[in-house]
Amino acid sequence: MFKRKIEIHHEEAFEGLEAAKQYAEEAQKSKMRYRAFLERIKSLDVKGRYLDVGAGSGVVAGIIAQNYPDVKITALELSADMASVGKDYLKNKGLQDRIDFVVGDAADEELVQSLGKIDLIYSTYTLHYWENPRKVIDNLMASLTDKGVLFLHDLRRVWWLYWIPSRSGFIKSVRGAYIGTEVEEILKGLNPECYEIRNEIPFLVSVIIRRQAI
Repeated sequence: MFKRKIEIHHEEAFEGLEAAKQYAEEAQKSKMRYRAFLERIKSLDVKGRYLDVGAGSGVVAGIIAQNYPDVKITALELSADMASVGKDYLKNKGLQDRIDFVVGDAADEELVQSLGKIDLIYSTYTLHYWENPRKVIDNLMASLTDKGVLFLHDLRRVWWLYWIPSRSGFIKSVRGAYIGTEVEEILKGLNPECYEIRNEIPFLVSVIIRRQAI
């Protein structure tokens, strides 16, 4: 009864320019949702080039660029409408020269390779949308520098939210999210010393994958 239930897809959630604008406004108003993620970014202390996968409206990339002035960020986003909104948002913030938006799919191996080598690849709240998460992870891992880090931050399925009768997109996303053991199954075959899966309160999962064990 606690099985993963996919009720909403990425292309459905952000279809159309108006939906993209609405999502952008909500993301800008609720930056607290990224607090745990940003604290972990700080603790990782990775310098160099960053890749934001599923960058949405550029809110997270903007915060990181403001906090780390020496970092250059590529923002990869599947939705052309969302990328358009993101470009406008970053231009208003004066960050357009430090963050480049690229429209495309992280499952596209050739596209990911064309972005060059990256020191830190991160993704917020998108893992549960990926149709083939291991394919995406393999693509991203291949683009990391030797000491590079892949950081996936997403919702985690919990029973006390799973049973709430709601039609909200958030609850649907929780029902479609992974639990820690499912993420571990996705990572099967990787060196266990190179990754860490951590459950975060109240319903988040944090996944750190490195090219090399530390």
